[in-house]
Amino acid sequence: MKYVIAFSLSFIILTGCKSPEGLAPVSNIKPGVAKEGTLANTQLILDAKVGLEKIVGTTINDSELLKFVIQQPTGKAGARSWREMWVIKKSKNTSQYLLTFKEVGLGSASFEIKQMDKRSAMDDCPQSVSDFKKGQTNLFIKGCLGEPDNINQNPDGRYIYFYYRSKGVVLTYLFNSENELIKFKAYQEKNKA
Repeated sequence: MKYVIAFSLSFIILTGCKSPEGLAPVSNIKPGVAKEGTLANTQLILDAKVGLEKIVGTTINDSELLKFVIQQPTGKAGARSWREMWVIKKSKNTSQYLLTFKEVGLGSASFEIKQMDKRSAMDDCPQSVSDFKKGQTNLFIKGCLGEPDNINQNPDGRYIYFYYRSKGVVLTYLFNSENELIKFKAYQEKNKA
């Protein structure tokens, strides 16, 4: 359970999304602010779950669904907005969805669902592979560049993502044990030039 929560929270932190209604981009959320649970009432949870089932194309059992509040409500009562991440954990598959809720008057709300691992949700990705900033998480970089070609784990908790490009170019991203980017380096293998 702790692994799923840590993985989910890390992913939330660096996924970039444009901010509606005064909510800051998800990429600006500081680590540790997400809390397990939901702010939605019973009916809104049911409606959002039905919407999620339509996207996934299958029924979701309550035991397969984890909910996290990642941004507290902003705005006035009846027009507040907040974000949550819902994680669907099936036997061999975990998928994550960003839900942005917006109150429409008192007692009702609308919501938008975006799959977190889709590149279309990565509006904050830099234009260059070298423009990632120190402190950005491994999941944000993975969201922008895709799965690394290789991962090298160090005993002290640090690790490196390797991306192999054409003509022997290798991109390396070094992360600390908190999944934050420490250093970027690119080099070209001599035999592949």
